[in-house]
Amino acid sequence: MFKQAKPTISIILPVHNTSSYLEECLNSIHNQSFKNYELICVDDGSSDNSYEILKKYEKIITNCKVIHQSNQGVASARNEGLRNVSGDYIVFIDSDDFIEYNYLERLYNESCNTNADVVICNFYRYYDNSKLKLPVVCKKSSGIYSNYDILKSLIPDNLIHSYLWNKLWKKELFDNIKFPSIKYEDISIMCDLFYKAKKVSIISDSLYYYRIRKTSIVRSYSISTQNDYVKAYGFIRLFLKEKNIYDKFKFSFTLLSIKVFLVMFFINIFLISEYKSLKITFENFASFYNFISCANSSSYNYSTEQIMNLEVLQSSN
Repeated sequence: MFKQAKPTISIILPVHNTSSYLEECLNSIHNQSFKNYELICVDDGSSDNSYEILKKYEKIITNCKVIHQSNQGVASARNEGLRNVSGDYIVFIDSDDFIEYNYLERLYNESCNTNADVVICNFYRYYDNSKLKLPVVCKKSSGIYSNYDILKSLIPDNLIHSYLWNKLWKKELFDNIKFPSIKYEDISIMCDLFYKAKKVSIISDSLYYYRIRKTSIVRSYSISTQNDYVKAYGFIRLFLKEKNIYDKFKFSFTLLSIKVFLVMFFINIFLISEYKSLKITFENFASFYNFISCANSSSYNYSTEQIMNLEVLQSSN
């Protein structure tokens, strides 16, 4: 049921084969205490009955719009959602997750009261098999921060993480921003978004339920996925170069580089069975080590195109 009245908040919901969880997600949106929102659902070529569920709820939820596209990945679905928003604020929700009834109201009121460009809340890890929920508290204390303070904590990926979904964003932050077509598309653009934000508020409320299931993208390890992880890392370094702020955040980026190296080191071992020979394992070690070393030099000169074509892990020569 889509009405033309201008909404305050635009919700972007990318959907792909999540029919088992989709109604719980949509019900949590429908039951929000804050009603002045629009829901933009982008079905990314689902092969289950997700699209049929969306069409049913399109008639139930006021200001719900369902868009169907061929399977192009979550980055494409989010970009399509951004092209269709009309609210002053944007929130992202994953279609296998769900939210507290006051999620929108609490985030919006916080932005109004503090004039924050971004509001960040805590969340629960919701384990699908056991139905156990565990609160995840932001390691950075509740309060108001500048973009500089946030970037210092965001870049090393320790005190603040690059999740899109536990945040309320002012729409203008996404001007001229496009998600790259990789699996870690959120990490790739997060620094750009916070760089444009003058004020960020972190609140202590846990309002979002992040579902942990065996088939979640973030829990699948493959050569392709890890190559995308390194590409996202490369995009962070490109951001620092383009804004001419690498020296300012050099220590934060060094901490991130250590983390990326350790993750790639252990996952490269985990993926040995996919390689054709032990020689390839060592070549892959050298490949991602060399790229990380390059990223930590002042002469880093990778372009967006070069990053997108980067493949530090190979399964064969």
